Amino acid sequence: MHDPAAQRDDTVFDFGVTALGGSFHGDWCLDAEDEMDHVLTYLGPEGDPAGLALLIEDLLRLRDSGLDDSELSLLWHATDPPYGGAPDFRGAARAWFDRLLTLIVPLARGRGASEASLTSYTPCVPDGTSPAAAQHRRLAPEVLELIGLLDQRPQGPGSLDRTREALARCAETVCPELAFRFLLHAANRFWSRLSTETYGRLERLSTAFGHGPHVVDALRYLVE
Repeated sequence: MHDPAAQRDDTVFDFGVTALGGSFHGDWCLDAEDEMDHVLTYLGPEGDPAGLALLIEDLLRLRDSGLDDSELSLLWHATDPPYGGAPDFRGAARAWFDRLLTLIVPLARGRGASEASLTSYTPCVPDGTSPAAAQHRRLAPEVLELIGLLDQRPQGPGSLDRTREALARCAETVCPELAFRFLLHAANRFWSRLSTETYGRLERLSTAFGHGPHVVDALRYLVE
């Protein structure tokens, strides 16, 4: 759960599990031996551990959530580009997240991340008591409203309905901020039409979540 009061270079652009999912562009397999090799290349051999800690938190939060495998799969594939690309874990979402954690946790530890950041996270909805959790609960209704506004152009893949349901469940039971990042990716995947007013709302909500200036930028092309 990204704390709106935190200022991190890692959140200027997309981050965490949504950025990792989006990194599996359609031709990623041309540059990597397999999924884990791609993840290692994407994360790089060195650097500040803060970004890895944010990714680990997302993965732990999803793995430990009450979302079922189908809902987790829908969220993961919401990060696909419109023509697909992210690996399909075929009904084993939690095993996929555990595989990622097995790879990423040692990297973060080697870069000096605290042990607490590798194994635990601050509770969010519905029972979190931290200032960040309270802020997220306050923003959750607008996240849910924006999920309901998502539409799908004829060339968009599959059906958006089940993805909307998974996004709403994530916002209500896991973390509204994480659901919001998945929402942004879903808008891209389904080529949703965005009015100028809706795009402005996305920008304002992103700012309220403490994101940097470019987390919403990737959707500007969808504005009509």
